[in-house]
Amino acid sequence: MSDQTAASANGQKPAAPNNENDLYELIDRLENQVLQAKTIPFSGNCMVDREELLVLIGMLRDNLPVEIKQARWLLQQNRQVVAEARKDADNLLRQAEKRVAAMIDEHEITLQARQVAAQTLEKANQSARQIRQGSLDYANKRLSELEEQLTTMLVTIQKNKKELK
Repeated sequence: MSDQTAASANGQKPAAPNNENDLYELIDRLENQVLQAKTIPFSGNCMVDREELLVLIGMLRDNLPVEIKQARWLLQQNRQVVAEARKDADNLLRQAEKRVAAMIDEHEITLQARQVAAQTLEKANQSARQIRQGSLDYANKRLSELEEQLTTMLVTIQKNKKELK
């Protein structure tokens, strides 16, 4: 019986992780808790120590790679940037509409105002698209990197599980 299993059997909380391999260790500990849990007769269910599993899950959550937190932050920032760009575009559009209304009396000035408004709106839309695309590209890059890391972790976990069988 491992020290961690012995600690849990004695009612002690598991020790906190101390290095990057701790995620794998925590996953192994979580898996061991489920595998060693008492089976409920006549069913595929089992009884586990809720507090211990919640502690392990909390430790997993606390030790998630920074990239996951960064990806969440990037998505939130992306939404804010897009919302601000839309707000700016709406403000520019309102300003352009007011300008057009003020110049409506003279035909040439009215045509110029419409052109300026359209250019301003196009610039705002183009800027918003560029900001959004840049944010999406960056978020996609970071999520791809995270996906590769998680895939590697999953392959390792599956390999370890096969070795245990």
